[in-house]
Amino acid sequence: MPERPSRLPWLVALCAALLYLRCRCAFFNFDGVACAMAVDLGDLRHLAHGNHLLYGLLGLAWTGTWRLLGYAGPALPALQVLDGLLGAAGAGLFCRLLQRRLKVPPPAAAGASAGLALSYAWWFWSLEAQVYMLGAVFLVLAADEALADEPDPVRTGLCHGLAILGHVGHAMFVFCVLYLLRRPGRTPRLWARHAAAAAIVVLAAYAAAAALWVRPQTLEQWRLWLLGSAALTPDRGFRWHGGYGAEAALNWALSTLRIFADPSGLPRPWSALGWGLAAAGLGAAGAGAARSPRLGRACLLWLAGYGALFLSWESSTIVYRVTDLMALWLLIALAAGRRGRLGWTLAGAAGVLGAFNGLLLIAPACDPLRNAELQEARLVGRATPENAWVVAHARDQVYIPYFGHRRPLNLRYLPTDEGLRGRLDALAALEQPAFITSRILREAGRGKFFRAYGLEPAAEGLYRIVRKGQPSGSRQKKLNAAPAARKGPKGTGSARRGLPRATKPTP
Repeated sequence: MPERPSRLPWLVALCAALLYLRCRCAFFNFDGVACAMAVDLGDLRHLAHGNHLLYGLLGLAWTGTWRLLGYAGPALPALQVLDGLLGAAGAGLFCRLLQRRLKVPPPAAAGASAGLALSYAWWFWSLEAQVYMLGAVFLVLAADEALADEPDPVRTGLCHGLAILGHVGHAMFVFCVLYLLRRPGRTPRLWARHAAAAAIVVLAAYAAAAALWVRPQTLEQWRLWLLGSAALTPDRGFRWHGGYGAEAALNWALSTLRIFADPSGLPRPWSALGWGLAAAGLGAAGAGAARSPRLGRACLLWLAGYGALFLSWESSTIVYRVTDLMALWLLIALAAGRRGRLGWTLAGAAGVLGAFNGLLLIAPACDPLRNAELQEARLVGRATPENAWVVAHARDQVYIPYFGHRRPLNLRYLPTDEGLRGRLDALAALEQPAFITSRILREAGRGKFFRAYGLEPAAEGLYRIVRKGQPSGSRQKKLNAAPAARKGPKGTGSARRGLPRATKPTP
């Protein structure tokens, strides 16, 4: 008689979805806001990103479905809901993997899956509009196929290829999957079938995106598209964000702890508790690796494969380590073994971890008042005229157009004082006012230039940029009177969603 499917994975996914949808994160990372801008503008060229081809297109289809059902707001909340559902689905599929492939008993499977869902990196990035949870869902499917007693290399390759379309970094899973596919006398054939299936999925998707939306005409355009984030310098040259070395190794090791709980910046005794919880998780993973040598080696290859890339590419950025959590919690589930008492202990430990992360890390991230850039963008929208330009730095590049509905004067593309002066003079000649916030004045490293050029107070924490000696006049006094921002007219298009029509998304 066939074994009855367990309802536990569905319960884990449902509980995680309810938790994630209950939290409304107000951190609003740069890439998520940029993607939401592209979705609102229907910019398929930027949504088909060379480093993560699938997420933007899925986000456009998802938000379009909302709009068919009557939603008329901006895309960002819809994308956050999408990521919450993806994160919850990943946790549920992980629970299914533990029960179906590793025969982990329900208490330990529930505890390990809850631990995954409540780990800081997984929980936080399931609340943000970002690409990584989509790749995580396909990666757990690929791991599920590879861990079968007799894995099908084609199905494994198809899932692995979809994970790579979620983010190209998932190509580094290849070391783990090739190890799991080894079979005496059949290894080369299994590897070849896996590689062919994954390659077909990836190449077909990129060919379709190139033909339908991106349409690169030259080798240079192909290069810029495929390099993606590695070619976002002002001159569009290649730039590797990091490098190997002792500092990178230390950052990577600390990030391995921080994906469980990130106590950096917390006061004592909370920081000590956070580091203790993270260290306990890592220690339990080590015990699991010792308990099952074959699976331990597979998980270590999983971690080492991604480590080979992210040890040198922004080694302290924990979002790249989200999928490492699956390998670590798989090992922790193995450490609990088949002993029911340890499974319930694991579930309790997951609850403690969730309470720590929820109260000390997630709840503050859901408070919009703690996001200074968000509050300043809203101030800009209230205190400047509709034709204003606002100096932008870092996240302000997307915050000012998306939340403030004003045009950003991007310092990234005006690196010299001469170029910046010329741009400000040109705006003044067109009677288009320019403003800067006191925070950007402090942080952007160009405060000396702006003070020498000329500043007039416009509101608390906001200055209008006016060249010294330039007469103010009645028109300028009106502009400084800080009229309230007006909403766009009813109807369709970017104005309906509060975006200036001139706004272009950041790639």
